[in-house]
Amino acid sequence: MKTPTKRIVPRFATEKEEADWWYQNREVHGKQLLEAVRNGEAQILTREKLLARIEASKKKPAPVVALRIPAADLAMARKQAEQKGLP
Repeated sequence: MKTPTKRIVPRFATEKEEADWWYQNREVHGKQLLEAVRNGEAQILTREKLLARIEASKKKPAPVVALRIPAADLAMARKQAEQKGLP
């Protein structure tokens, strides 16, 4: 599998700006998505795969660790985890 490509989506001031941008770039992003699926960089998440992931995450709880972390660093870690789909 190839190293994932970082795709840049700009920040938008309004939903209309965002909708316009996605509409104007729909063909480019569609082609990128199909290429990512073809080369194994992206996979189609079926219901079965999703349920298997959910079950796997329930099997063993993560160890509990106590750390003193500045609030800003903790907020950044939570934001990054959310972007990666981690709890």
